[in-house]
Amino acid sequence: MTAPTSTIDDATLNVGGDPTETMKSEHPQHDNQPLLNEAIHSQFIKLALPIIIALLVNGLYSFVDAIFITRAVGTEAMASVSAVFPIYMLIISISAMLGSGMASIISRTLGKKNNDHATDVFSASLFFAVIVGIVGTIVMLFFQQDLYHLLSLPQTLLKDATDYLTPILTVTVFSFVSGTLTECFRASGKAQDMMKVLLFSSFINIILDALFILGFNWGVSGASWATVLAIISSLVLAIHLQVNDSTKVKFSLEKCRFNWSIHKRVLALGVPILLSHSGFAFSLAVTIYSITQYSTEASILISAHGLLIRSFMLLFLPLLGMMIALQTLAGYNYGAGKFIRVKKSLYTAIGFSTGWAVIVTLILVVKPHWLLQLFTDDQALINAASDISNIVFLGFVFSGISMMCSGLFQAMGKALPAILLDSIRTYIILLPAIVYLPSQFGVIGIWWAFPLADYSGVIITVLFTTWYLRQKLPSSTT
Repeated sequence: MTAPTSTIDDATLNVGGDPTETMKSEHPQHDNQPLLNEAIHSQFIKLALPIIIALLVNGLYSFVDAIFITRAVGTEAMASVSAVFPIYMLIISISAMLGSGMASIISRTLGKKNNDHATDVFSASLFFAVIVGIVGTIVMLFFQQDLYHLLSLPQTLLKDATDYLTPILTVTVFSFVSGTLTECFRASGKAQDMMKVLLFSSFINIILDALFILGFNWGVSGASWATVLAIISSLVLAIHLQVNDSTKVKFSLEKCRFNWSIHKRVLALGVPILLSHSGFAFSLAVTIYSITQYSTEASILISAHGLLIRSFMLLFLPLLGMMIALQTLAGYNYGAGKFIRVKKSLYTAIGFSTGWAVIVTLILVVKPHWLLQLFTDDQALINAASDISNIVFLGFVFSGISMMCSGLFQAMGKALPAILLDSIRTYIILLPAIVYLPSQFGVIGIWWAFPLADYSGVIITVLFTTWYLRQKLPSSTT
């Protein structure tokens, strides 16, 4: 792996020559900027806590969805929803790519106090999110049945799968726009506004889940429409906050147009997040496919795997919140040329994230039934999920390290290293292992693919990141 000496960067932040020298010579005074001057630990916590709280509450809707569906509708319905969850995750992946790529540019631009350019990027990104959302809706709906066939879904799951997925696909554009707005909030240091939107969305979703599934007895359709209405509601609130709140990044109707010079940078910087999120979606899809090929009990294993994924996603969210906080903190300081603070931001994020990863590993490997009993009283389903969890999450303890290192490269605008680190773990190690190992060892081979990828990936990530920080980031600035 060679050093990325000329990765795809924001042109306004890297105008030829050594990018670090450009930043050191151009950035203005930042005496009144807490992100650039106050203690790293305190700033990291101030950024991370509201984001983590918001993500956890927002993530509850997926967790509660699974509880309502499994207990009120049945195990077969949960299998149907789990079977199409990779498609839903693919939509989230594209939205995250657009929002995070934009946020990376905005954070570094604000670090240089170039507010006008931040407004240009935000306005053009909103336009792009609308276009991509509309195209995504059309493509997904048109190829919906082909996607089912690709996943080899059992015929018994198709009706509920369609009832769940179709309404969500129709509001893809609203989801993309809402994601872009919330990413702008966090990129400009307004984590509380991001928290408000996510909390509101989760509250609406949980209330409507209970009403539609338990009250109206709508089954999986109720869960889907609860999600749809929550997406629309959160978008309305995000627009309200953006229009009425004082912020460094304003929406400009004049700049809300196609701008390829901005879009290509957003896409380039968002690709690592796309690879990470879509890698998760693809791993779910390949896992479901392998289960259908190598197991005679596909429905119960798909359902068990689905319950674990919902539990995992909730416990995983604090790590995501920490990575978002790291990207904002490191992006600001990198834009200001404060490279020692960039390194300290990474070390702080690794420390906190590893502590949480240890706790999650103990829960999911040693006592997974504590969570699983919330979903169902079916002991066969609980046992199947526990057997999977005991193996799959053996390597999760190192996930914080891998995530924070990859997140740092994106925060610095170094797209290529972030892309390579995410790709190696997921696309080069994990996905081939999920396909190959069960052919040799049966269904259990699927589960061993995950710790194998986790251990291999973290070794590569640590070696490369250590080398990069020593060779490419100066140690002479504060």
